[in-house]
Amino acid sequence: MIRHARQASITPVAELVGPVRPGGAAARLTEDHCVFDHCAVLLLPRSLTAGLEYLERRGLAPTPPVPSTVVRRRLIERYGLGPEDCDIHITRLQLELPSGQRHPAVEVFLFPRTCPELDDRIERSEIAHGFEDHTAFTVAHPDPPLLARLVAAWRREGGLHWEGGGYNPREGGPRGTTVMYFVRSPANPSGRRRFELHCAGDLTSFISGIAVDAETVGHAYTAWRRAVRDPHPS
Repeated sequence: MIRHARQASITPVAELVGPVRPGGAAARLTEDHCVFDHCAVLLLPRSLTAGLEYLERRGLAPTPPVPSTVVRRRLIERYGLGPEDCDIHITRLQLELPSGQRHPAVEVFLFPRTCPELDDRIERSEIAHGFEDHTAFTVAHPDPPLLARLVAAWRREGGLHWEGGGYNPREGGPRGTTVMYFVRSPANPSGRRRFELHCAGDLTSFISGIAVDAETVGHAYTAWRRAVRDPHPS
């Protein structure tokens, strides 16, 4: 994931979303208005402290961890976990990118094995499927009309399905950050299956107006599981 983040930082952003039609609305809007922000991965350390110490020993400068409510909710929904026993934290890794810039380009979700609900079934599933792996972009100057065009183009041309979004007042500065989630259709294959758009400010009124593609999102997750079980179907 670190290698991918460094490469992504110097790759045209429309190529990261691909496959999209060259010169189409999805490619044009992504190139004109989005910049790469980070990649993400879920790790399963012995404990939260052990996970952070490992990252520090590798010289990856993890930021102070904070609870991750979104990933916690998804894990609870995915495996029927009890909310009191699912303790997920998030940290960012400060990487030196090919441009020479230092940037928190990898987001790490830490699900420690001290959590009572973490068992072999969950471990095998998360390692096999990488459900929380994603690539995230920041929209430089978000406003509802622009976002409406960008979201529509991603859905229409990029084979991406809308998974909803939310507002975090504690992230991204004094205005907070709105995050939008997308899942790729299995009919439109790509090495990258999940994406996020990060926008400064509270845009909950915009995201609440878009119905989640619940059926197609569910089909996408099912297809990922099937592909891992049978990577070479007859």
